[in-house]
Formats: sequence, C-alpha cells, structure tokens
Amino acid sequence: MKLIEKSMKKVVYLGIVILLLMSCKAQQKLVSVDTETNEVSLKKGQSCEIEFITNASTGFWWQWVNEKDVYVVNSSGDRYVSNAPKGMVGTSSHRYWKFDAVQKGTQTLHFVYARDNINQPARTRDVIITVK
Repeated sequence: MKLIEKSMKKVVYLGIVILLLMSCKAQQKLVSVDTETNEVSLKKGQSCEIEFITNASTGFWWQWVNEKDVYVVNSSGDRYVSNAPKGMVGTSSHRYWKFDAVQKGTQTLHFVYARDNINQPARTRDVIITVK
C-alpha cells in the first residue's frame, strides 16, 4: 500500500512539474509589435522582436540609441535575414531585434537608421513598450 502511495505522489509531482514547465513555456511566447502603432505590451518574462528593413551595402544600419536609458527590457540579440540570392549585393534584408521584458513600466525605444553620425539619420523609429 505504501508503495502505491509513493508511486501516486511521484505521478502527482511529475504532473505539477509538467504543468509549471508548460506555463513557463507559454509565458515565453514571442509577442509581435503592432506595425501601425509601433507599440507592444508584454508581461514580465515575455519577449518581443522588432523588425527593421535595412541595406548594409549603403553604409546605413539601424542603431538603438537610448539603450542606457531603458530599464523595462533588455536586448537579447538580433539576427539578419536576406531573401536575396547568395552573393548578390545591394539588396535589402530584414534585421530582427529581440527584447526581453524585465521590469514593469512603459518606455520608448528610439532607433535611428544612419551611418556613423547618428545625429543625421536617414530614418528614425520609436517603439513604445509596456511591461505589466
């Protein structure tokens, strides 16, 4: 009888662990930024990815210029995706910048598309992030 009770406890504990892991996995879902409003709302622990269209062959690239002032998210990396045939230059690509929500609040991430001189950007983009 005690052996059955121990086995049942193990099954219950295993079930609880699985539910907790599934809950954490759901919480980590990548949230999209609204492309019309440039706003996103996250829960602490969630992530979002911001997409930029860029063309490295022009010497311009997207830069996050107010990184030191932002505390509600941390950058957790970026990646480039190009649909151009291999070896082709001068075509645009997509840069995806990932951010993880770390603290409650609302802040604006400010990006510029510029060469070395960020004071003369070709384009700018502000993304408002709210962490609940």
